[in-house]
Amino acid sequence: MASLTTTTAELSAGATARAATSRFYHPELDALRFFAFLMVFLHHAFPHQPEFWTKLGVPSAIVAVLAGIGASGAFGVSLFFVLSAYLITELLLREKEMVGTLDVKSFYVRRILRIWPLYFFFLGLAAALQWFVPGQHIGWRAGLAFTALAGNWYIVFVGFPSSVIFPLWSVSIEEQFYLTWPLVVRRISQWGIAAIAVGLLVVATVARFYLGARHTYEGQVWCNTLVQLDPIAAGILIAVLLKGSVPQLSKLARVAMAVAGATCFATAALYFGIKNDPLTTARIVLGYPTVAIAGTLLLLAVLRDDAKPSAALVYLGRISYGLYVFHVLGLLISDYVVPNQTASLTRYALRVLVAFALTVTMAATSYRWLETPFLRLKQKFTYVLSRPGG
Repeated sequence: MASLTTTTAELSAGATARAATSRFYHPELDALRFFAFLMVFLHHAFPHQPEFWTKLGVPSAIVAVLAGIGASGAFGVSLFFVLSAYLITELLLREKEMVGTLDVKSFYVRRILRIWPLYFFFLGLAAALQWFVPGQHIGWRAGLAFTALAGNWYIVFVGFPSSVIFPLWSVSIEEQFYLTWPLVVRRISQWGIAAIAVGLLVVATVARFYLGARHTYEGQVWCNTLVQLDPIAAGILIAVLLKGSVPQLSKLARVAMAVAGATCFATAALYFGIKNDPLTTARIVLGYPTVAIAGTLLLLAVLRDDAKPSAALVYLGRISYGLYVFHVLGLLISDYVVPNQTASLTRYALRVLVAFALTVTMAATSYRWLETPFLRLKQKFTYVLSRPGG
Protein backbone atom coordinates (compact mmCIF):
# COMPACT_ATOMS: atom_id res chain seq x y z
CA MET A 1 0.00 0.00 0.00
CA ALA A 2 2.84 2.38 0.84
CA SER A 3 4.47 1.62 -2.50
CA LEU A 4 1.28 2.46 -4.36
CA THR A 5 0.96 5.76 -2.49
CA THR A 6 4.52 6.70 -3.32
CA THR A 7 4.03 5.89 -7.00
CA THR A 8 0.89 8.02 -7.19
CA ALA A 9 2.60 10.93 -5.45
CA GLU A 10 5.57 10.77 -7.80
CA LEU A 11 3.24 10.54 -10.79
CA SER A 12 1.29 13.58 -9.64
CA ALA A 13 4.43 15.60 -9.04
CA GLY A 14 5.80 14.68 -12.45
CA ALA A 15 2.55 15.54 -14.17
CA THR A 16 2.37 18.92 -12.45
CA ALA A 17 5.95 19.77 -13.44
CA ARG A 18 5.34 18.90 -17.08
CA ALA A 19 2.02 20.76 -17.11
CA ALA A 20 3.85 23.95 -16.26
CA THR A 21 5.45 23.90 -19.69
CA SER A 22 2.40 23.12 -21.81
CA ARG A 23 -0.99 24.78 -22.13
CA PHE A 24 -3.92 24.51 -24.50
CA TYR A 25 -6.87 26.79 -23.78
CA HIS A 26 -9.23 28.59 -26.14
CA PRO A 27 -11.86 30.75 -24.40
CA GLU A 28 -14.04 30.80 -27.53
CA LEU A 29 -14.64 27.08 -27.05
CA ASP A 30 -16.11 27.83 -23.63
CA ALA A 31 -18.49 30.24 -25.35
CA LEU A 32 -19.35 27.51 -27.87
CA ARG A 33 -20.02 25.11 -24.99
CA PHE A 34 -22.57 27.54 -23.62
CA PHE A 35 -24.19 27.79 -27.04
CA ALA A 36 -24.42 23.97 -27.14
CA PHE A 37 -26.11 23.98 -23.74
CA LEU A 38 -28.47 26.77 -24.77
CA MET A 39 -29.59 24.71 -27.76
CA VAL A 40 -30.45 21.76 -25.51
CA PHE A 41 -32.18 24.03 -22.99
CA LEU A 42 -34.38 25.56 -25.67
CA HIS A 43 -35.11 22.10 -27.07
CA HIS A 44 -36.57 21.06 -23.73
CA ALA A 45 -38.15 24.45 -23.01
CA PHE A 46 -39.75 25.17 -26.41
CA PRO A 47 -42.54 22.92 -27.73
CA HIS A 48 -41.78 21.69 -31.25
CA GLN A 49 -45.35 21.77 -32.53
CA PRO A 50 -46.34 24.95 -34.42
CA GLU A 51 -49.91 24.55 -33.11
CA PHE A 52 -48.76 25.31 -29.56
CA TRP A 53 -47.36 28.69 -30.55
CA THR A 54 -50.30 29.51 -32.79
CA LYS A 55 -52.71 29.02 -29.86
CA LEU A 56 -50.65 31.49 -27.83
CA GLY A 57 -51.18 34.12 -30.51
CA VAL A 58 -47.66 34.11 -31.93
CA PRO A 59 -47.53 35.52 -35.49
CA SER A 60 -47.21 32.81 -38.14
CA ALA A 61 -43.87 34.17 -39.35
CA ILE A 62 -42.36 33.63 -35.88
CA VAL A 63 -44.09 30.31 -35.19
CA ALA A 64 -41.86 28.44 -37.65
CA VAL A 65 -38.74 29.97 -36.09
CA LEU A 66 -39.71 29.01 -32.52
CA ALA A 67 -40.74 25.49 -33.52
CA GLY A 68 -37.53 25.12 -35.52
CA ILE A 69 -35.41 26.25 -32.57
CA GLY A 70 -37.16 23.75 -30.35
CA ALA A 71 -36.70 20.91 -32.83
CA SER A 72 -33.08 21.57 -33.75
CA GLY A 73 -31.96 22.38 -30.21
CA ALA A 74 -31.49 18.68 -29.49
CA PHE A 75 -28.37 18.78 -31.64
CA GLY A 76 -26.59 20.80 -28.99
CA VAL A 77 -25.73 17.35 -27.61
CA SER A 78 -24.01 16.51 -30.89
CA LEU A 79 -22.09 19.78 -30.71
CA PHE A 80 -20.93 18.78 -27.22
CA PHE A 81 -19.70 15.47 -28.68
CA VAL A 82 -17.71 17.25 -31.42
CA LEU A 83 -16.16 19.59 -28.87
CA SER A 84 -15.30 16.85 -26.39
CA ALA A 85 -13.77 14.56 -29.01
CA TYR A 86 -11.71 17.42 -30.45
CA LEU A 87 -10.43 18.66 -27.11
CA ILE A 88 -9.70 15.23 -25.64
CA THR A 89 -7.88 14.11 -28.78
CA GLU A 90 -5.91 17.35 -29.00
CA LEU A 91 -4.85 17.13 -25.35
CA LEU A 92 -3.89 13.47 -25.65
CA LEU A 93 -1.83 14.11 -28.78
CA ARG A 94 -0.06 17.03 -27.11
CA GLU A 95 0.75 14.92 -24.06
CA LYS A 96 1.97 12.06 -26.23
CA GLU A 97 4.24 14.41 -28.20
CA MET A 98 5.55 16.09 -25.07
CA VAL A 99 6.13 13.00 -22.92
CA GLY A 100 6.58 10.33 -25.58
CA THR A 101 3.65 8.26 -24.31
CA LEU A 102 0.30 8.62 -22.55
CA ASP A 103 -0.33 8.29 -18.86
CA VAL A 104 -3.67 6.53 -19.19
CA LYS A 105 -4.19 6.17 -15.44
CA SER A 106 -3.81 9.91 -14.93
CA PHE A 107 -6.26 10.50 -17.78
CA TYR A 108 -8.85 8.34 -16.05
CA VAL A 109 -8.26 10.15 -12.77
CA ARG A 110 -8.77 13.51 -14.50
CA ARG A 111 -12.03 12.39 -16.07
CA ILE A 112 -13.29 10.93 -12.79
CA LEU A 113 -12.52 14.13 -10.91
CA ARG A 114 -14.24 16.22 -13.61
CA ILE A 115 -17.36 14.15 -14.22
CA TRP A 116 -18.20 11.97 -11.26
CA PRO A 117 -18.67 14.41 -8.33
CA LEU A 118 -21.52 16.32 -9.94
CA TYR A 119 -22.86 13.30 -11.81
CA PHE A 120 -23.31 11.11 -8.74
CA PHE A 121 -24.44 14.02 -6.58
CA PHE A 122 -27.22 14.67 -9.06
CA LEU A 123 -28.19 10.99 -9.21
CA GLY A 124 -28.57 11.08 -5.43
CA LEU A 125 -30.58 14.30 -5.60
CA ALA A 126 -32.87 12.82 -8.27
CA ALA A 127 -33.40 9.71 -6.14
CA ALA A 128 -34.44 11.91 -3.21
CA LEU A 129 -36.85 13.89 -5.40
CA GLN A 130 -38.89 10.74 -5.90
CA TRP A 131 -40.14 11.10 -2.33
CA PHE A 132 -41.31 14.69 -2.74
CA VAL A 133 -42.19 15.39 -6.38
CA PRO A 134 -45.11 13.63 -8.08
CA GLY A 135 -44.20 11.90 -11.34
CA GLN A 136 -40.50 11.54 -10.53
CA HIS A 137 -39.57 7.87 -10.67
CA ILE A 138 -36.26 6.24 -11.54
CA GLY A 139 -36.66 2.55 -10.71
CA TRP A 140 -33.87 0.21 -9.69
CA ARG A 141 -32.97 -0.85 -13.24
CA ALA A 142 -32.62 2.71 -14.52
CA GLY A 143 -30.78 3.69 -11.36
CA LEU A 144 -28.32 0.85 -11.79
CA ALA A 145 -27.79 1.63 -15.49
CA PHE A 146 -27.14 5.33 -14.92
CA THR A 147 -24.88 4.54 -11.95
CA ALA A 148 -22.86 2.25 -14.23
CA LEU A 149 -22.64 5.09 -16.81
CA ALA A 150 -24.75 3.08 -19.24
CA GLY A 151 -27.91 5.16 -19.01
CA ASN A 152 -28.09 5.59 -22.76
CA TRP A 153 -28.33 1.82 -23.26
CA TYR A 154 -31.12 1.64 -20.69
CA ILE A 155 -33.04 4.15 -22.79
CA VAL A 156 -32.33 2.21 -25.98
CA PHE A 157 -33.71 -1.06 -24.59
CA VAL A 158 -36.29 0.15 -22.05
CA GLY A 159 -37.12 3.81 -22.61
CA PHE A 160 -36.65 7.18 -20.92
CA PRO A 161 -37.04 7.17 -17.12
CA SER A 162 -39.62 9.55 -15.64
CA SER A 163 -36.92 11.53 -13.91
CA VAL A 164 -34.80 14.63 -14.27
CA ILE A 165 -31.80 12.33 -14.84
CA PHE A 166 -32.80 11.48 -18.42
CA PRO A 167 -30.44 14.03 -20.11
CA LEU A 168 -27.50 12.22 -18.49
CA TRP A 169 -27.67 9.61 -21.25
CA SER A 170 -25.21 11.75 -23.21
CA VAL A 171 -22.76 11.72 -20.29
CA SER A 172 -22.82 7.92 -20.53
CA ILE A 173 -21.74 8.09 -24.17
CA GLU A 174 -18.94 10.53 -23.36
CA GLU A 175 -17.72 8.32 -20.53
CA GLN A 176 -17.70 5.30 -22.84
CA PHE A 177 -15.55 7.32 -25.24
CA TYR A 178 -13.22 8.41 -22.42
CA LEU A 179 -12.79 4.80 -21.30
CA THR A 180 -11.54 3.54 -24.65
CA TRP A 181 -9.97 6.44 -26.52
CA PRO A 182 -6.69 6.99 -24.60
CA LEU A 183 -5.88 3.30 -25.01
CA VAL A 184 -6.15 3.78 -28.77
CA VAL A 185 -4.23 7.06 -28.98
CA ARG A 186 -1.37 5.67 -26.89
CA ARG A 187 -0.66 2.85 -29.33
CA ILE A 188 -1.08 4.23 -32.86
CA SER A 189 0.09 7.11 -35.04
CA GLN A 190 -1.92 10.21 -35.86
CA TRP A 191 -2.81 8.88 -39.30
CA GLY A 192 -3.85 5.62 -37.68
CA ILE A 193 -6.10 7.67 -35.40
CA ALA A 194 -7.60 9.37 -38.47
CA ALA A 195 -8.21 5.97 -40.06
CA ILE A 196 -10.03 4.80 -36.93
CA ALA A 197 -12.16 7.94 -37.01
CA VAL A 198 -13.17 7.13 -40.58
CA GLY A 199 -13.93 3.60 -39.40
CA LEU A 200 -16.23 5.06 -36.73
CA LEU A 201 -18.15 6.88 -39.46
CA VAL A 202 -18.58 3.58 -41.29
CA VAL A 203 -19.78 1.82 -38.13
CA ALA A 204 -22.30 4.60 -37.45
CA THR A 205 -23.64 4.40 -41.01
CA VAL A 206 -23.99 0.60 -40.87
CA ALA A 207 -25.76 0.86 -37.50
CA ARG A 208 -28.26 3.36 -38.89
CA PHE A 209 -28.94 1.22 -41.94
CA TYR A 210 -29.66 -1.70 -39.62
CA LEU A 211 -31.87 0.31 -37.26
CA GLY A 212 -33.70 1.98 -40.14
CA ALA A 213 -34.45 -1.38 -41.75
CA ARG A 214 -35.94 -2.56 -38.45
CA HIS A 215 -38.10 0.61 -38.16
CA THR A 216 -36.58 1.39 -34.77
CA TYR A 217 -38.15 4.20 -32.73
CA GLU A 218 -36.45 7.57 -32.44
CA GLY A 219 -35.39 7.29 -28.79
CA GLN A 220 -33.72 3.94 -29.45
CA VAL A 221 -31.76 5.46 -32.33
CA TRP A 222 -30.92 8.85 -30.82
CA CYS A 223 -29.42 7.46 -27.60
CA ASN A 224 -27.49 4.63 -29.25
CA THR A 225 -23.72 4.99 -28.85
CA LEU A 226 -23.07 3.53 -32.30
CA VAL A 227 -25.43 6.01 -33.95
CA GLN A 228 -23.76 8.97 -32.22
CA LEU A 229 -20.25 8.15 -33.43
CA ASP A 230 -20.35 10.73 -36.26
CA PRO A 231 -19.78 13.88 -34.15
CA ILE A 232 -17.16 12.04 -32.09
CA ALA A 233 -15.34 10.99 -35.27
CA ALA A 234 -15.62 14.56 -36.58
CA GLY A 235 -13.97 15.98 -33.46
CA ILE A 236 -11.18 13.43 -33.71
CA LEU A 237 -10.52 14.26 -37.37
CA ILE A 238 -10.41 17.99 -36.65
CA ALA A 239 -7.74 17.46 -34.00
CA VAL A 240 -5.63 15.21 -36.25
CA LEU A 241 -5.91 17.31 -39.40
CA LEU A 242 -5.27 20.66 -37.72
CA LYS A 243 -2.12 19.25 -36.06
CA GLY A 244 -2.36 21.62 -33.12
CA SER A 245 -2.97 24.75 -35.20
CA VAL A 246 -6.16 26.73 -35.72
CA PRO A 247 -7.89 27.65 -39.01
CA GLN A 248 -6.67 30.90 -40.56
CA LEU A 249 -9.97 32.15 -41.95
CA SER A 250 -11.40 35.54 -42.80
CA LYS A 251 -14.28 36.95 -40.79
CA LEU A 252 -16.58 36.46 -43.78
CA ALA A 253 -15.57 32.81 -44.09
CA ARG A 254 -16.23 32.22 -40.40
CA VAL A 255 -19.66 33.84 -40.63
CA ALA A 256 -20.47 31.75 -43.70
CA MET A 257 -19.41 28.57 -41.91
CA ALA A 258 -21.52 29.44 -38.86
CA VAL A 259 -24.58 30.12 -41.04
CA ALA A 260 -23.97 26.88 -42.94
CA GLY A 261 -23.72 25.00 -39.64
CA ALA A 262 -27.00 26.45 -38.36
CA THR A 263 -28.62 25.60 -41.69
CA CYS A 264 -27.44 22.00 -41.40
CA PHE A 265 -28.96 21.76 -37.93
CA ALA A 266 -32.26 23.12 -39.21
CA THR A 267 -32.16 20.75 -42.19
CA ALA A 268 -31.61 17.72 -39.96
CA ALA A 269 -34.49 18.76 -37.70
CA LEU A 270 -37.07 20.00 -40.19
CA TYR A 271 -36.27 18.22 -43.46
CA PHE A 272 -34.80 14.90 -42.32
CA GLY A 273 -36.74 14.97 -39.06
CA ILE A 274 -34.40 12.57 -37.30
CA LYS A 275 -36.03 13.39 -33.94
CA ASN A 276 -39.49 12.42 -35.13
CA ASP A 277 -41.19 9.04 -35.53
CA PRO A 278 -41.76 7.21 -37.78
CA LEU A 279 -38.15 7.14 -38.94
CA THR A 280 -36.95 5.92 -42.32
CA THR A 281 -33.56 4.56 -43.29
CA ALA A 282 -32.87 7.41 -45.71
CA ARG A 283 -33.71 10.08 -43.16
CA ILE A 284 -31.43 8.79 -40.42
CA VAL A 285 -28.60 7.70 -42.73
CA LEU A 286 -28.43 11.20 -44.21
CA GLY A 287 -29.66 13.24 -41.25
CA TYR A 288 -27.10 12.25 -38.63
CA PRO A 289 -24.04 13.05 -40.79
CA THR A 290 -25.68 16.41 -41.50
CA VAL A 291 -25.71 17.09 -37.76
CA ALA A 292 -22.04 16.11 -37.47
CA ILE A 293 -21.17 18.42 -40.36
CA ALA A 294 -23.02 21.25 -38.60
CA GLY A 295 -21.02 20.75 -35.41
CA THR A 296 -17.78 20.62 -37.39
CA LEU A 297 -18.56 23.87 -39.20
CA LEU A 298 -19.45 25.67 -35.97
CA LEU A 299 -16.29 24.51 -34.22
CA LEU A 300 -14.08 25.58 -37.12
CA ALA A 301 -15.95 28.88 -37.39
CA VAL A 302 -15.12 29.93 -33.83
CA LEU A 303 -11.69 28.34 -33.31
CA ARG A 304 -9.00 31.02 -33.60
CA ASP A 305 -5.90 32.41 -31.89
CA ASP A 306 -7.10 35.93 -31.12
CA ALA A 307 -10.66 35.28 -29.95
CA LYS A 308 -11.91 37.52 -27.14
CA PRO A 309 -15.42 36.37 -26.19
CA SER A 310 -17.19 38.17 -23.37
CA ALA A 311 -16.28 37.15 -19.85
CA ALA A 312 -19.92 36.26 -19.18
CA LEU A 313 -20.05 33.79 -22.08
CA VAL A 314 -16.73 32.25 -21.07
CA TYR A 315 -17.96 31.78 -17.50
CA LEU A 316 -21.26 30.28 -18.62
CA GLY A 317 -19.33 27.91 -20.87
CA ARG A 318 -17.07 26.95 -17.99
CA ILE A 319 -20.10 25.92 -15.91
CA SER A 320 -21.88 24.35 -18.92
CA TYR A 321 -21.58 20.84 -17.48
CA GLY A 322 -23.63 21.94 -14.48
CA LEU A 323 -26.01 23.87 -16.71
CA TYR A 324 -26.66 20.72 -18.71
CA VAL A 325 -27.08 18.51 -15.65
CA PHE A 326 -29.47 20.88 -13.82
CA HIS A 327 -31.56 22.37 -16.65
CA VAL A 328 -34.43 19.86 -16.60
CA LEU A 329 -34.68 20.29 -12.84
CA GLY A 330 -34.79 24.05 -13.42
CA LEU A 331 -37.67 23.61 -15.86
CA LEU A 332 -39.45 21.36 -13.37
CA ILE A 333 -39.11 23.86 -10.52
CA SER A 334 -40.26 26.71 -12.78
CA ASP A 335 -43.61 24.93 -13.24
CA TYR A 336 -44.17 25.35 -9.50
CA VAL A 337 -42.76 28.87 -9.29
CA VAL A 338 -44.84 30.29 -12.15
CA PRO A 339 -48.58 29.85 -11.38
CA ASN A 340 -50.33 27.40 -13.68
CA GLN A 341 -52.95 29.76 -15.01
CA THR A 342 -54.49 30.05 -18.46
CA ALA A 343 -51.79 29.53 -21.05
CA SER A 344 -50.38 32.76 -22.41
CA LEU A 345 -47.22 33.81 -24.19
CA THR A 346 -46.23 36.03 -21.25
CA ARG A 347 -46.58 33.19 -18.76
CA TYR A 348 -44.62 30.82 -20.95
CA ALA A 349 -41.81 33.33 -21.48
CA LEU A 350 -41.69 33.93 -17.71
CA ARG A 351 -41.49 30.18 -17.10
CA VAL A 352 -38.52 29.84 -19.45
CA LEU A 353 -36.71 32.82 -17.91
CA VAL A 354 -37.26 31.52 -14.39
CA ALA A 355 -36.04 28.07 -15.42
CA PHE A 356 -32.92 29.56 -17.00
CA ALA A 357 -32.18 31.69 -13.91
CA LEU A 358 -32.63 28.69 -11.63
CA THR A 359 -30.39 26.57 -13.84
CA VAL A 360 -27.59 29.15 -13.84
CA THR A 361 -27.88 29.56 -10.07
CA MET A 362 -27.67 25.81 -9.41
CA ALA A 363 -24.82 25.34 -11.88
CA ALA A 364 -22.83 28.28 -10.47
CA THR A 365 -23.30 26.99 -6.93
CA SER A 366 -22.24 23.50 -7.99
CA TYR A 367 -19.19 24.80 -9.84
CA ARG A 368 -18.05 26.90 -6.88
CA TRP A 369 -18.64 24.53 -4.00
CA LEU A 370 -18.79 21.02 -5.47
CA GLU A 371 -16.75 20.92 -8.68
CA THR A 372 -13.90 23.40 -8.08
CA PRO A 373 -12.20 21.47 -5.25
CA PHE A 374 -12.05 18.41 -7.50
CA LEU A 375 -10.87 20.51 -10.46
CA ARG A 376 -7.97 21.77 -8.34
CA LEU A 377 -7.08 18.20 -7.45
CA LYS A 378 -7.41 17.26 -11.13
CA GLN A 379 -4.58 19.64 -12.00
CA LYS A 380 -2.15 17.45 -10.08
CA PHE A 381 -2.66 14.73 -12.69
CA THR A 382 -2.52 17.06 -15.69
CA TYR A 383 0.21 17.24 -18.31
CA VAL A 384 -1.33 19.82 -20.65
CA LEU A 385 -3.18 22.62 -18.89
CA SER A 386 -6.61 23.29 -20.34
CA ARG A 387 -8.07 25.69 -17.79
CA PRO A 388 -7.40 29.42 -17.35
CA GLY A 389 -5.17 30.29 -14.44
CA GLY A 390 -3.73 26.78 -14.17
